[in-house]
Amino acid sequence: MYLSSINPHIRVAMQSIIPAGHNIMRRIIYDYELIYLERGEFTFVYGEKPYHCQSGDIIFIRPGIPHSFQLDCTEISQPHIHFDITSRPLSEKIPVSFKDIDAMTESERNWIHTDYFSDYAVTPFITVTNKEKFLDVFYQIISKETDPLMKKAFMVQLLSLFINTTFPNILEECAPLNVAHQIKDYIDSGNGIQMSLDDFAKRFSYSKFYLEKKFKSVFGISLIEYRNQKRMDYANQLLQKHSVTRVADELGYTSIYSFSRAYRKHFGYSPRKHK
Repeated sequence: MYLSSINPHIRVAMQSIIPAGHNIMRRIIYDYELIYLERGEFTFVYGEKPYHCQSGDIIFIRPGIPHSFQLDCTEISQPHIHFDITSRPLSEKIPVSFKDIDAMTESERNWIHTDYFSDYAVTPFITVTNKEKFLDVFYQIISKETDPLMKKAFMVQLLSLFINTTFPNILEECAPLNVAHQIKDYIDSGNGIQMSLDDFAKRFSYSKFYLEKKFKSVFGISLIEYRNQKRMDYANQLLQKHSVTRVADELGYTSIYSFSRAYRKHFGYSPRKHK
């Protein structure tokens, strides 16, 4: 994961009390979730393996990993945060999931965020070197008194307090990295789906000819073709709720006609048929 890709979007940040005997059935979330178990205990099945969670645990749930909660005889207090590490064009519109993968539509499956920690063991617990500091920042995000811009800043700080401890070496500096992977991450996060080749050249400080050659050599597809594929993925998601005109505008097309041509070329039918 590249430092330049970190741009968190906080979907939910709230206190939550779950009554004794309540279960949360098996589900998969689209984003990440951080839970601090203030009080109580429960059985947590994460990635098919059961864990006993108790007061004081910090729990980190990753996108795409099935999990369920089973409470016994006591209620639990569990303030939690749902968030994207990298904001996407649809971040504001994507809800919190309570569905298992089989119950999701194709569009909902496309909402499952890239898991930047997929090379690390599947475990629900994270470690922090300074728990007092972690919780201070965590509660600043939970607080209704904290303004949204400060919450975003605190979210970056919160990530820094546990990523290097729980996921060592996951963060890499941008300069020495393969620029093709930097660009792919940038597009996957939704930040590059409106950009031209000249825009990418300016953003990453390489010539557009070098970028095209490098990207294709690594991924077997041209940079603009890959951007177009992601653009159409987002178009399909947006068309679930919005008009063709609005989708064309949100994706940066100069007119509804240019969007419709691109959509028809990619899928073989009109975006109005999708509706």
